[in-house]
Amino acid sequence: MKFRSFLFPLISALMAGGSSIVLTGCVDDDYWPYSPPPGWGANYFYDSRLDGSWELVQANSSPVGPYDTNYMDFYGDGHGRYYYYRNSHPYSEEMAYFCQRSGSTTTNYQINIQYEDGTGSTMAYWFTDGGNTLWLQWQTGNGRVMTYLYDRVSYIPW
Repeated sequence: MKFRSFLFPLISALMAGGSSIVLTGCVDDDYWPYSPPPGWGANYFYDSRLDGSWELVQANSSPVGPYDTNYMDFYGDGHGRYYYYRNSHPYSEEMAYFCQRSGSTTTNYQINIQYEDGTGSTMAYWFTDGGNTLWLQWQTGNGRVMTYLYDRVSYIPW
């Protein structure tokens, strides 16, 4: 009898401890900035047309090879993930993003992406093919215009 009275509290304690370990793995990453930096005010939005998975298919009008491609997965509300290859090995990192009106001559919109490694990009963007092709364009530090073409895909092959 005494063994059973000890067994129930022990099992309950183990279950409670195990549950707390499992639940801490589900906590949002509060340190990650899914919103624009301070000072942006209300001059931003999340474009739901970006939601979904995208594969890089062209860089500056040239097709990209299997280990030169990358993928972007936009979850919505500023959350996403970036997938890429480095030395033929697949990597991925979290990304945060927000959109704004743009003064570009190409489009009315620009996207600001912050990658987990601390780098960031601001690019003009627009859609063609009924929203299934995403164009990203930016100017490098030396003045070269870069244009990347992404196709919507149903999944990321990672």
